[in-house]
Amino acid sequence: MVEKIALDLSYLKYPLPEELGKELEEEIKKVNLYPSGDYNKLRRKFAEYVKVKKENILPGNGLDEVIDLITRAWKGKILIPIPTFSQFEIAANREGSEKILVDCFKNNTYSISYSKEHLSEASLVWICNPNNPTGDQIPREKIIYILKESRGMVAVDECYYEYSGETVIDLIDEFNNLIVLRSFSKNFGLAGLRLGFAISASGNIKKLEFFRQIFNVNRIAEKLGEKVIDYISYYQGIWEEIKSTRGEFIEKIKQIGFKPYDSYTNFVLVEFKNRKEAERAWKNLKKNGIYTFPAWSEEFSGLEGNFIRFTVGTEKEMNKTIEVLSTSKR
Repeated sequence: MVEKIALDLSYLKYPLPEELGKELEEEIKKVNLYPSGDYNKLRRKFAEYVKVKKENILPGNGLDEVIDLITRAWKGKILIPIPTFSQFEIAANREGSEKILVDCFKNNTYSISYSKEHLSEASLVWICNPNNPTGDQIPREKIIYILKESRGMVAVDECYYEYSGETVIDLIDEFNNLIVLRSFSKNFGLAGLRLGFAISASGNIKKLEFFRQIFNVNRIAEKLGEKVIDYISYYQGIWEEIKSTRGEFIEKIKQIGFKPYDSYTNFVLVEFKNRKEAERAWKNLKKNGIYTFPAWSEEFSGLEGNFIRFTVGTEKEMNKTIEVLSTSKR
C-alpha cells in the first residue's frame, strides 16, 4: 500500500509539544462544559503575543469564519487580488456582494495593482500577505498606500506571518480602516480545532461582535489557544526547520528543470512548461500517494493552467516528492 503524503492543505505537519498534549488530555475531560463565550483570557493571551490590547482582538472558528464575519460587516463591493485564497471570493458570493477581481500575477510576478478608482469604490479590500498561492511578500509601503487611498475597510490576511516575520498589526492605531487576520492552523498545529483571530481598532471589533455567535469557538480550541503560545520556543524551532526544508526543496526543483517561486510561507508554488506537463506531474504524484493542490483546484481564485502548490512537509516527505517529480520530467 502506498503511503499517503499530504502536501495539499498547508497545516503544520508536526505534533503538539508533549506537555501541551498532556494538557489537551486534561481539557478533553471537561468537554461537558461550555466555552467562556467572552473569551477574555484567550483574547488577553493572544493580545500579549501580537502586542495589542484585549479590546483589539476577536477570536473566530478558524479564519474561514473570520473572513465571513468581515465580509458580512463590510459587504458591498469587494476588491480581491487574484490569484489568491478562494475564501475571499466565496464569502463575497455568500453575501451576494459585487466582486472586483484584479489580476495581479503578470509576467511571472505577483504585484498588487489596485487603481485609485477601485480603492475609492470598494467597501472591503483584501490583501493576503504573504499571498496564497504565490508565496509573495507584499511590501509594507504598498499596504500603507492602499490604506491611505481606500474608502472602505482593508483586510490583511497574515496567516503565514510566522514564516515571513512581516506584519502591519502595529498600524491598527494609525489606520482605523485596517483589520489584520492571524491563524493557529499553519503555524501552531491547531488546524483541527479551528482558531483564528481578527486584530483591529476596538470599534471595528465591536462591529464584528454583532455578527459573531456567542460560542463560536469551541472550548478545547479556547483552552489550547490560551496555552499554546507558552510553547513558542518549540514552534520557533519547527518554523526554522520548515524554512530550511523549503529552501532545499526549491533548489532541488530547479535542478530537475521545473520553475519554483520564492516563498515566505510553508508552501512552494511550482510552474510547469504547460498544462499537459503539470497534469502529468500531478497525476504521477497522486499515483505515488503524494497529494498536492494544482492550479485547477477550488483552493485558489484566479490561478490557472500549469501550476502546482506544494505544502512543505518533513525532509523525508519532500525528498520523496523530488524523487517522484524527477520521473515526471520528459
